[in-house]
Amino acid sequence: MPAEFFTLEELGLNGRKSARDADLPVRREPVRLEPVRGEPSVLEINDLETLDELRFVWRTLHERTPRPAFCQSLDWLQCNLRHCGPQSRLRALCIDEHGETTGLTVLIERSLGRRVELSLPSVGGDTFWPLGANPWGQWFPVGKHLRRAWSRRHVLDLRGLPDPEGMTMQSLQAAGWNVRAQPWTGTTTLRLEGSWDTFWSCLSPAVRQLVELGEQRLAALGPTNFVRFRPQRSDNNAPRFPPEVYEHCLHVALNDDASLPRADSWLNAPARQQYLRDLLPWAWRHAAADLCLLFAGPQPIAFRFHTLAFGHLRTAWIGVDAEFHELPLATLLLIRVLRDSFQRHDQELDLGPTHPDVTHDWNGALTPLRRFVIGRQGP
Repeated sequence: MPAEFFTLEELGLNGRKSARDADLPVRREPVRLEPVRGEPSVLEINDLETLDELRFVWRTLHERTPRPAFCQSLDWLQCNLRHCGPQSRLRALCIDEHGETTGLTVLIERSLGRRVELSLPSVGGDTFWPLGANPWGQWFPVGKHLRRAWSRRHVLDLRGLPDPEGMTMQSLQAAGWNVRAQPWTGTTTLRLEGSWDTFWSCLSPAVRQLVELGEQRLAALGPTNFVRFRPQRSDNNAPRFPPEVYEHCLHVALNDDASLPRADSWLNAPARQQYLRDLLPWAWRHAAADLCLLFAGPQPIAFRFHTLAFGHLRTAWIGVDAEFHELPLATLLLIRVLRDSFQRHDQELDLGPTHPDVTHDWNGALTPLRRFVIGRQGP
């Protein structure tokens, strides 16, 4: 996923450095610092077949998770392991409390020379965060479980984790780990609460002016059309994926002069490109795809592909046609997406990694992410 989705000209950034803190739903129970009677137990599962038998439990945990994403689903994990997991070992850790499964943390174990590395499944900007109502507190029982077979060869490298009120750090330290932490990136979330008119009025004047002028220039080109695909699964069959929609996106992306030269572009990494080619139909089949296209006449000129889970949208891939570089297409498409999402009663749209000024101008919430490293042979 690109590190930035918008140009400075489109977003009217003015060099502000302030950012809003994350406002995640947080359970206020303190992290336990000492073992207590009846503390959580951990059951480790190492194969997808056994996990598939826990689909109902998985879905329940997924629904309870703050800001759930498709990349926290079993379906996404299957797609991820298909591309990234042939040489790795699956370690799914179920947390049980008082006879009930209350959390699930999935790790991938790889042998890298003399080092054994454990990490979270991830591709691009998608990272499998722990599932459950209190995902940050899970690192206490998970950490204690991992310590039982820990050696000097092991490294636990957790990249891109949220750490609200330091709860992730506290849990890891409470499990007895010597943790090294460092900033990673941040993700911007737009909440779709109230009415569209209220949301629009809260955007920065620079964004509103950019949209109003951009709409006038776009109208001068002739007829345009906004199309949104969000397939629904029936009881009898999965929705059929039309291959031409991927070709529409690929055509636009290959004309996106701004993103193609960047090292983090999907199309510059063959493995990630193949993963993305599979992810769109995979999410489509599981009713978790949300594809938005902007047409000028019959020609697609911009797109946004999101994944969807319980009303929460997460940006996976975007592109704009460089032929129309004089227009703020990314912003104009995003405005159409947001207006339509209010009508659909979506809850949130995660823009992914963005500049802090984007958070301010779009009246969003910035969630800082961190990297936690445990082990002497870590970087």
